[in-house]
Amino acid sequence: MKKISFILVMVLLTISLFGCGNGYVNKYTAKMMKTSCFDDEASMEFSAFEGIYHFKLKGKNDSDHTVEYEASLAEGEMNVYIGVDGEKELLRTVKGGEAYDETITLDDKYDNEKTIYVILETTGKCVDGDFEFEYN
Repeated sequence: MKKISFILVMVLLTISLFGCGNGYVNKYTAKMMKTSCFDDEASMEFSAFEGIYHFKLKGKNDSDHTVEYEASLAEGEMNVYIGVDGEKELLRTVKGGEAYDETITLDDKYDNEKTIYVILETTGKCVDGDFEFEYN
């Protein structure tokens, strides 16, 4: 009886730990990287970065479903995606030497989403990047 109880507890623990993921994984190498994420705002600054990193942003109840962002990159290429339910959609590609400061209204399919993910994914090594996001 103890053995069956132990196995049942282990199965439930495994399901609770691994069964509710968001579908997005951080996998990267970086130098001098600083990140911040709180409620509806997130930022990332680095001297060198390669890989994938995501932020979870929670909108307010009266959200207008826009993403305000500032982005700059000295070298490389960074794809910025919006993610919901394990899927992702390209928002913008930032290339070395470019800088953006704009507000993007999300598609109607995001109207009922209180939580979105912002996913940063490189296509090689990126240098001197600064990214800031706010979900309204």
